Amino acid sequence: MPPAIVIFLALSWIEQAYFRPPAPPAPPQIDTVLKSATVERTVEGAVVIEADPEPFVAEADDVGASSSSLEKVRDDTVFRPGDDEAWFQIWMTLRSGAMDALRRADARRVSFPELYGQPRSFRGRLVRFSGTLHRLQKVQAAANDYDISSYWQGWVEPDDGPASPIVVYFLRLPPGMPEGMKLAEPVEIIGYFFKRWAYQASDTIRTAPLVMALEPIWTPHKAPAPGGTSAGSYALLVIGALVALTLLGIRLASAGPPRRPPPPPGDLSTALADVELFSTEEALRKIAAEQSRTENTPPETRHQHEGFPS
Repeated sequence: MPPAIVIFLALSWIEQAYFRPPAPPAPPQIDTVLKSATVERTVEGAVVIEADPEPFVAEADDVGASSSSLEKVRDDTVFRPGDDEAWFQIWMTLRSGAMDALRRADARRVSFPELYGQPRSFRGRLVRFSGTLHRLQKVQAAANDYDISSYWQGWVEPDDGPASPIVVYFLRLPPGMPEGMKLAEPVEIIGYFFKRWAYQASDTIRTAPLVMALEPIWTPHKAPAPGGTSAGSYALLVIGALVALTLLGIRLASAGPPRRPPPPPGDLSTALADVELFSTEEALRKIAAEQSRTENTPPETRHQHEGFPS
């Protein structure tokens, strides 16, 4: 049985290493480079005036801010003074509720392509997605009358999307959650989509969906108990012990009772002490003498000697 287990494990490893099914194709990458053309001023000192925003129509219960404030928000831009009204209204909505209520809310589960490609459709609406938090740092809030001094800015790589981030701002963090610029924490986000935000990347200006949340849903990693051993380690120990016992049994079975070595040869002179030795000439003379004696013996005597009746 143990050799069969070893063979089975070896074949499983070979199958996983060399015959694993092909990985599913990666989701198509989305070009997040900001494509807005730079405004060229033909007159020195000219002032560029933004066009009037399109009317934003939504039910009050569906969004985290008023429609009049949300229609002032512009995509593919950094934070603007026109964003402040909707920005702080959403923070008030989040702060007035509880995290448990947000978890029970009917938030739509969305993907990166949906948020990135339809920012106006999701503006101010409650969304939900999962991903890996890679960066988390505290940033100061702009001067306001809502007693908000700072936020937590997180960069989340969504589970079902391309390798592009979704920027999430949090009002608070769960106890014990790590922070820093190099993280790999699985989280779930439930918050209000704000806009497609422009930021300075390492290569150029890019855009990313921006979501506002009360706090991330995060489960702390359970550290193994001191001195504890996992079930896999126990299985490996048992298999190793069975293999060792099998090899030991095979070795003992093949050994058998100890064999006595043959006695060493003795002295040749001693072994031939009672043997009459003679040369070839002597042997021929003895044969000739015996033959002559037989021929000179009378027939009657010869027959008696030979055992025949006279």
